[in-house]
Amino acid sequence: MPDEAPQTLGSYKLISRLGAGGMGEVWRAEDTRLQRFVAIKILSEHIANDPEWKARFLREARTIAQMNHPNIATIYSIEQEGETFFIAMELVEGESLATVLAQGKLEPREAVRILRQVAEALAEAHEKGVVHRDVKPDNIIVSKRVVKVLDFGIAKQLVSTTESPTLTQGGMIVGTPFYMSPEQALGRPVDARSDIFSLGVVLYEALAGKRPFEGEAVTETMMNIIMTEPPDLAVIAPAVPPSLAAVVRRALQKKPENRFPTAGELVDALDRVDFKVTTPPPAPKPAKIDAPTVAMPVAQQPKETPIVGQRALIADDDPVARYLIANVLAERRIAFDEAANGADAVKALKKNDYTLIFLDLLMPRIDGWGVIDFLRRAKAGKPPRIFVITGVKNQTLSAADRDIVTGVIYKPLDALEVDRLIQQSLRAATA
Repeated sequence: MPDEAPQTLGSYKLISRLGAGGMGEVWRAEDTRLQRFVAIKILSEHIANDPEWKARFLREARTIAQMNHPNIATIYSIEQEGETFFIAMELVEGESLATVLAQGKLEPREAVRILRQVAEALAEAHEKGVVHRDVKPDNIIVSKRVVKVLDFGIAKQLVSTTESPTLTQGGMIVGTPFYMSPEQALGRPVDARSDIFSLGVVLYEALAGKRPFEGEAVTETMMNIIMTEPPDLAVIAPAVPPSLAAVVRRALQKKPENRFPTAGELVDALDRVDFKVTTPPPAPKPAKIDAPTVAMPVAQQPKETPIVGQRALIADDDPVARYLIANVLAERRIAFDEAANGADAVKALKKNDYTLIFLDLLMPRIDGWGVIDFLRRAKAGKPPRIFVITGVKNQTLSAADRDIVTGVIYKPLDALEVDRLIQQSLRAATA
């Protein structure tokens, strides 16, 4: 259908084509009866005579018609003109989120403002037993006043008594590869938590300016979704508040049971994001003796009840290193103390018992080796797990040091590696 010559379809005057997809074209049109502008979605001619595709197209209309929500485009009618099937629906003015993100990543507050509304729309859909299954920036329209979610064209009704089984064949992979959930990529059955994963991908992209999972081919992208973890937001987008990074991390869990159980709970989590810490910390640098103190945000203790019997000491004169480790500890619900030099570390060790210690080897006043000597002499029950931090590659430890030191961490610190060691320590404590 050409863009130039306006045509009519029933009582609708087609004005300009807005886009096209696998199921057909979307046109801006005028409803000549009610004198309003609408969007007309027309089923492609080459599939109009396919009974399965026609049923799928009509299912989309029924799906959207069930929902009445400010963040979901409203359907007006399903109509047929001759052999042409089409849907008349609300015309949403604005830009797709894909167009917005093509101009660069979003500020955290703006990303939350937009994606929170998408989560609200999904919560409404999920309550109606509908999974969108194709949440992506192209299907999110952003205007000055509101955000709308479009295209439930491949949505699956979780509770249905009328649709043909052929429309939901097992093993059928449906969705856009970059934004698929692991279970979608594997061709497994999906539920509402699949949409939560896809929304997590979109939120990650909005904050980082890049997708979390990519590959040179579709198969490689899907394998990355299934098997690999995305780059840590704390590293590639340090301006993102830790609490927001934690929301994204939970949404992107590989196992559905580890994600937010509902879109409504994701909305609540976004509402609790603390934007007070928005200044990005400086990039980690190798520690230097007598390094000057750098103004840094203060890491917050765990917001949830800390794990009983677990407490950590972070002894490092590098405030960036302390900040990074402290935030990972807080996310794992481990209370912690900080020391900016060896003398303060010794004072803390005299005062408190620790199960986990992160110790920089090159600190002022008393270096890390001196703190290790103190720990070796100190009388204690179960010894703590000690990880020494160094900027010296291939750092060697003496046999005596290896008896007391659990492992070595190299700068610049990798938040994922720190998290792995903390989880390893928690497992060892409960073994």
